[in-house]
Amino acid sequence: MSGRHPKRGKGRAHSVVVIAGEDRNDRESLKILLEEKRPGLRGSIVQIRDTVRLHRATGTNLTKRVRSIINKAEGVAEKHGPGTRVACLYVHEDFDAVDGPAHVEAHRRVEQEIHRQLGHGHYVLAVAEMEAWMLLFPEALPAVMQAWKLPAKRLGKDTGRFPDPKGILMREVSKAAGRRYSKSDAPAVFRAIVEGGHLEKPRGMNSPWKRFWQDVEKCGQEHFRR
Repeated sequence: MSGRHPKRGKGRAHSVVVIAGEDRNDRESLKILLEEKRPGLRGSIVQIRDTVRLHRATGTNLTKRVRSIINKAEGVAEKHGPGTRVACLYVHEDFDAVDGPAHVEAHRRVEQEIHRQLGHGHYVLAVAEMEAWMLLFPEALPAVMQAWKLPAKRLGKDTGRFPDPKGILMREVSKAAGRRYSKSDAPAVFRAIVEGGHLEKPRGMNSPWKRFWQDVEKCGQEHFRR
């Protein structure tokens, strides 16, 4: 680990958790999940609006793009007071393809570059889209729109193998419900998941979802444990 992260013993007022993502809905969704798992982070999570185009990048392009995100993360941390550090960085991006060796390699390559430059950090590479995470929690969907229902054939599956999870939500879950799912519904769905007590009871599997929570636990152990 690099010496750039906050030293143990410093208070949370001297550190922030930074979320970067493809759009506001993705960032807000991650924020909802992080605050539920670690309530003590409320008020310490900040977001940056930076273009995330990493999973296809290599070499100098990857180095420059990661550097841009880290510069903005460190800049927003400084706005919270002199000496404020980036304790944890979560960079979200959709892989736009199903789980498999290509996803594993892209995740490894990008996260390795984030670690090389920052010393720590987590690359949240969803397969194929973050909507695949929502499909793990069918009981939460009616809390957003009462008529939304996940078809039985989609229950208990590896949602990382669905090539178009957003399409499943639009065409199978919500088509006949009066209002179709849209990307702007994502934060409401994740809020329904946590408020309904579903978070610990996924109906299926998804390896990036599992890895995300492993990263959250790792961040808590290394940077926020008292």
